[in-house]
Amino acid sequence: MKNYNVSEIKNLISSAKTALVVVPHLTIDSLSSGLALALSLKKNNIDAKVFCPQKPDANYSKLSGLELLTDNFNQNDLIISLDYPLDQIETVNYNQDNGKLNLIVQTKPGSPKVAQNQILVANQSALADVNFILGEETLLGANSNMVNSGNWVQITPSNTIRPWAKAGVVDQDAPYSEIFTFLLPMLGLNLDMDSAKDLLIGLRVATQSFSINVSPETFEAGAVCLRATQPLMEAPIANGQIPNTQNPQFAQPNPDSIPTA
Repeated sequence: MKNYNVSEIKNLISSAKTALVVVPHLTIDSLSSGLALALSLKKNNIDAKVFCPQKPDANYSKLSGLELLTDNFNQNDLIISLDYPLDQIETVNYNQDNGKLNLIVQTKPGSPKVAQNQILVANQSALADVNFILGEETLLGANSNMVNSGNWVQITPSNTIRPWAKAGVVDQDAPYSEIFTFLLPMLGLNLDMDSAKDLLIGLRVATQSFSINVSPETFEAGAVCLRATQPLMEAPIANGQIPNTQNPQFAQPNPDSIPTA
């Protein structure tokens, strides 16, 4: 079992409502790990997105959470948020006034006025409370300066954490999918069926079906993910009685259901 120092990462997550996971270099191992992290964060009520500058092809279609993926990041975008009930808003429009842009939010009749402290303005460069990056920011090209602001966590196989990172994990002996199999539970995040399936696909591809670059921890990570992708298989045994295995609740693993890359 791997044991990472995650105290500072847990502190950053504990107060976060939004998260951005950045995958600078597209591989099945890196993207499956980034999606698994984002899915687990969402299960923990943190709104998460995954940014990767390269678009995945059909080889990535079996991964869960692809709807969270974007290849667009414009640091000049302006985000205006209203801390106001959506069911009290009638319409949102805009117009121009002497070259100035006006955003018009029309509330429903009888609704309270939008207060000044309910209007939040931010640039996209600060769109997440906590940001994760898998690897080096230099691979992001024109977007590499996104790490210059915000709270960043770096997960890397290199031997050092960059100065801009508030926290990080270095593991030179494991693919990302192995790292995140152990890291997610350490952070108090759920390793559910979808995130475990992604990590298992990543493990299989990164190790060529557990034939190269493996360690005891690699096989342990595979077992953890495989168990998490299976339905419930155990039930309390009372008075020496064996549970009815015909009940779908206690179904045995189906080898055909195990995800492959």
